[in-house]
Amino acid sequence: MAAGGCFQSRQGTRAMALVATAMILASCGQAFLSACPQLRRRAGTGNLAGSTGPSARPSHLQPSQVSMAAGEEISMVVGVSGPWAQLVLALLPTLFIELIVEREKARPRTREYVLNSEDQISIQIPFQIGNWEAARQNPDRVWNALCGLLDSSLLRRLQGSLFVLNAASALVLFYTMILVPQGYPLISLQTLPFTLSSFALGLLLAYRANQATLRYIKARDIWGDMLNISRDLTQMSSQWARYEDFVDFARWVPAFTTCLMCGLRNPEAHDLAQELREAAGSDLSKKGAGAGLSEEEIQLIVNRPKGMLAHHYVTHILRTKIKLMDLPLEQRALMENNITRLINDCGACENIFATPIPVAYSKHTTTFLYLWLFFLPWALEGSLGVGVVFAQQLLSFFLLGIEDIGVQIEQPFDVLPLKKICFKIANEGQIVRSSFAPLEEAARLSRIAGHKQAERMPA
Repeated sequence: MAAGGCFQSRQGTRAMALVATAMILASCGQAFLSACPQLRRRAGTGNLAGSTGPSARPSHLQPSQVSMAAGEEISMVVGVSGPWAQLVLALLPTLFIELIVEREKARPRTREYVLNSEDQISIQIPFQIGNWEAARQNPDRVWNALCGLLDSSLLRRLQGSLFVLNAASALVLFYTMILVPQGYPLISLQTLPFTLSSFALGLLLAYRANQATLRYIKARDIWGDMLNISRDLTQMSSQWARYEDFVDFARWVPAFTTCLMCGLRNPEAHDLAQELREAAGSDLSKKGAGAGLSEEEIQLIVNRPKGMLAHHYVTHILRTKIKLMDLPLEQRALMENNITRLINDCGACENIFATPIPVAYSKHTTTFLYLWLFFLPWALEGSLGVGVVFAQQLLSFFLLGIEDIGVQIEQPFDVLPLKKICFKIANEGQIVRSSFAPLEEAARLSRIAGHKQAERMPA
């Protein structure tokens, strides 16, 4: 309750600060116009058209009445009621976004987030049956998507950009509604350049998002392949190698993906030694065959030869253990081929990690998008009036959102649920190691039952 009260207090303080800022700006603008009668002479008259002007005001008017009179003069010139009220209205998107962001910051954190993202970039959760059912449920999925904006971190990531664009559109309104009637030149852009360039901008954004999505999908496919290879290696060793060799080899299999995960993420995000301890499986208290790597083996990986990556070190250990199993040539070749596939997948991950979408392309797309949105109000203000602020903010949210999503998934290893994949590999390996005897017995009984069933079948 104390946290909720603190949150409401911060919300109220920020809201009051924004409203007070808008009122101060309005008062300053009115004082500016009242104190600069020479601006009116630029328009050809000493006063605003249809107004009484400061020189005609009775001397008995109070300062507040003078401000009201100035506001009435502006209203008559612009042709709409309350131009300063409209300018205050133009700042509502910033206030609205601020309230949503504060609400999002205060909600409990139930998901895993990328390190150093200030809880703004969440790691994808593996979908289960319930997730898929909710994702395709009509019309609930639509309402959930719309209501999810209130809890989404996307607005929080875009808040700074949207504020700058909101200020730019409010500046356009201020210039057009307040300064132009005082004799300043009218600045207006045609909509044709924006119409023609929107096609190119759309292609740039679509290509950017598509390439980032392809990198994300490729990375997920690679890790899915490593999951299958780890299962295959564990089962091969359980059937072909001696029991002691199988247990020793299978304990090292989850270490590869665990080390690779740590190598593809910020070193501060994971403690390699602790991750290797947890790679034993779901039950860390198990002993014997169900136990993971010993502390001595973990330190071998941590203190590996200088310049050698941890996952490369593990593949070398796995190859050595395969060689020491004294398997027939065909069986050893199959297991060696799986190690080769792991190394290929490792290299593919390193390639994705080290090679971003061409930096020049990304920078050009971002610059193009921001400038396009920044100058858009100069073309739309004449037809939309104060509505240009809301139109620009809506367009900015969706277009910047597309660009931001592409940026977040361009490096897919931060947002993919790699820890879940590593846990699945470790847990399945622990089950096979600790349940080897029951699994073998079940296979033997099944074979006997199959033979009996075959004997009962007519010839």
